[in-house]
Amino acid sequence: MNLKTTLKSTVAVAALFAVAAPVANAADDTLSSGNKNTLKISGQVVRSIFHADDGVSSKTFQGSGNWTASRVRWIASGKLNENVTVGAGIEMNIPLSNTSGSATMGTQQADGANQSSSGWAIRHQYVWTKHKKFGKLSMGNTNSAANGTSEADLSGVGIFAGSDGDSYGSGIFFQNTATASAPTASTVTVGAALDNLDGTSRTDVIRYDSPNFMGVTLATSAIAGGEWDVALRYGGKFGSVKVKAAAGYTNLNQTNGSANFTASGSVALLHDSGLNVAFAMGKRNFAGGGSKSSGGISDSPALGIDTNFNGTEDPHFMYVGVGFKAKPFGVGGTNFVVKWNQTNDFVQLANHDGNEAESTGIAVQQSFSAIGATVGLEYMNYSYESKSNTTANTFDDIDVIALMTVFAF
Repeated sequence: MNLKTTLKSTVAVAALFAVAAPVANAADDTLSSGNKNTLKISGQVVRSIFHADDGVSSKTFQGSGNWTASRVRWIASGKLNENVTVGAGIEMNIPLSNTSGSATMGTQQADGANQSSSGWAIRHQYVWTKHKKFGKLSMGNTNSAANGTSEADLSGVGIFAGSDGDSYGSGIFFQNTATASAPTASTVTVGAALDNLDGTSRTDVIRYDSPNFMGVTLATSAIAGGEWDVALRYGGKFGSVKVKAAAGYTNLNQTNGSANFTASGSVALLHDSGLNVAFAMGKRNFAGGGSKSSGGISDSPALGIDTNFNGTEDPHFMYVGVGFKAKPFGVGGTNFVVKWNQTNDFVQLANHDGNEAESTGIAVQQSFSAIGATVGLEYMNYSYESKSNTTANTFDDIDVIALMTVFAF
């Protein structure tokens, strides 16, 4: 990877952004309609440049965001009475230019090729009713109850990928170096190998959120197709330490013939000094199936392959992040984080018995509070290991350095 050239370009772009952004002025984002409801309009524009090296070739890409992307939202609300508030929300991902997940290497994409998404995509479209004493009921396309339970974080570096481990470069294929001649692209991308086994994300739900009781809230949702989930969240402070924690369970029996459930949880701690840590873990339970031998697959103890393997491996992950929050410049927070994710058996491949992916990264995020702007720089290293019934494959690591800018309105 040509880090010197990449760093020069990223610093130049960051400087240009920091100088140019303050000329914008935030407008009043609240509108009133004839029926006395209020409408708030907000959103963000995200741009990035990142350089990737898969061990065989390297490329520099310019495009939209990854963990967070350009979008616009409309939130309407009104009071039915002093106890009941009702509302509705629409949030759309706008058409994206050169999406991070479609950026690939080698002959799969030419330098500078534009892999754009041509259509608008729904993120949220729902209505809700909230009672001060009895909680909130939502219906429509929005977060399931367990969504985000793997992602408790207080690092302040939220523009980059969190516990799921795959940030910029998620669409790049690992290069298999076990071939007899030159390395060849595998069928596994960074994004396919790493995950945080979080909830069902945004989908069609009927969701209930309980009132806050001493920092604890309970949520559950019925998901279109027959799934259901439940989540418990906590937020509070003990002396000089702020705490954020969550745990979730998603029942998958109705929509997934082989998986029973997914369970995950996370906790984050932030000291008044700015030092913070986060931990997350989760597992997806599979119902199992026929043995490998019944499909004509021969296990090999010499390769470290389990001769008693019977059914599908249960994917699981673990995440650790350590960060520090500071304000040395007076324009907004300057936050740092070092993070690590290990995901096992998330890739379900025929004739394979076990795979492991790891990501290690460091990121810094600078906020410009007065204008809602953020600039961040991140370095990620991705590695992958997999064993088949005939060979223990080896893969080159993938290195990615990214500069990201977010302007919120």
